[in-house]
Amino acid sequence: MTAGDFFGSGLQFLNICAVYYAIQLVRCATFSYGVFAVVFVLRKTVLKNRAFLKGALWSLFIPVLFMGKMKFFYESEIGISLFSWQTVLFMDTLVCVLYLSVAFVYGMVLLRRRIKLKKSVLTLEKKEISDTHVYVTDLPVTPFVIGVFKPKIVLPKVITEEYTEEELKSVLLHEKTHIKLGHLLIYCLWDILRALLWINPFLIIGARYLREDMEEICDLVTIKRSGIGMYDYGQLLLKSIRLLKSENKKFNIYAAFAGDIEYRNIKRRFERIAAYKPYKNSAVFAVLTAITLCAAGTVFWTQNVSYGRYNSHHCIVIYDVETETIFSKDNEGLREAVCYDENYIYIEASALNEFIYNSGISGENIHIYLDGFYKLPGIGAGSGGFGYLETADSEEAVITIDYVETEDFFSRILKLI
Repeated sequence: MTAGDFFGSGLQFLNICAVYYAIQLVRCATFSYGVFAVVFVLRKTVLKNRAFLKGALWSLFIPVLFMGKMKFFYESEIGISLFSWQTVLFMDTLVCVLYLSVAFVYGMVLLRRRIKLKKSVLTLEKKEISDTHVYVTDLPVTPFVIGVFKPKIVLPKVITEEYTEEELKSVLLHEKTHIKLGHLLIYCLWDILRALLWINPFLIIGARYLREDMEEICDLVTIKRSGIGMYDYGQLLLKSIRLLKSENKKFNIYAAFAGDIEYRNIKRRFERIAAYKPYKNSAVFAVLTAITLCAAGTVFWTQNVSYGRYNSHHCIVIYDVETETIFSKDNEGLREAVCYDENYIYIEASALNEFIYNSGISGENIHIYLDGFYKLPGIGAGSGGFGYLETADSEEAVITIDYVETEDFFSRILKLI
């Protein structure tokens, strides 16, 4: 393969990748509208007072990322009628590159925010409070924690000075609970999700609701783990608001541990704290297990009704090089006349001559293309191999020609992704 051929193959490979991933993501985004509607309605109605179940609802977005390759889009009348326009639109490489470029830029913006915040935190004074390393800021911000792999807790200076040791332990316990429950990872994954499926603007709104639900769960777990009771916990929350308000008149008085929240949200938070009822760890574990199994089962089912990483394309095509025309496509008769192994192609001479005679061509300079693979119907099609026949004239009953494998470096990579 020459440098020019390699460059051409590489460019074609990138084009196929752009189409392959963009069309999957836009279909996942389409399904995410419905999933968001289900989550939003259930958390506002039947699961309004069920903190753990309400939080578990967000796991419904996990299977969404596996729905882009479902056969439903290509093999069902409903799927074809509803989504054929997407198939046509996203077969355009420029459209796909535009979609992926926006997703990349949006992802970089979200990542840059995280990096900027982390750098700012690393410049803060570091202290040890109740055997916990924390970063202290002079700004009147609410306590928070950042970092997925190396979490760092940030406290405002006024809280470290005005809170008692026991109160500080409760505040730190709240932030540690966020870490233990994996909320930081969940927030990070949500940022990735909304960047990949950026054409669904409701995912931006969903970030707020997700944090609200995670905060509610964190409150419940912290109350139980701290043993201070719902009344004292509420008083602690109010104290933080008063202290931060006194430090800065512009500070949003309705802010709480998780950050700035509108009045109605903080009001609901106090109502939930006031309505706190002890829960059983075994019940929560059972809920989490059930949700995990449901999510895994849905992903498994989705994979079963989807196209594979690559799909074998069983076909035989006879192509005339001189006229640049296909004069015989895959059919039962052709399959009976042509077979092959890893080294040779075997052609029944009488059947081939009949194909040539019916097509009205000379029968010289013939290519026979065999099998291949595709990523999705019409995307990433590649030939498995071919044979070259200079003339169909032969006294042998079976013509034998060399089988040439066409799979190259890029084809092998394409199969793996």
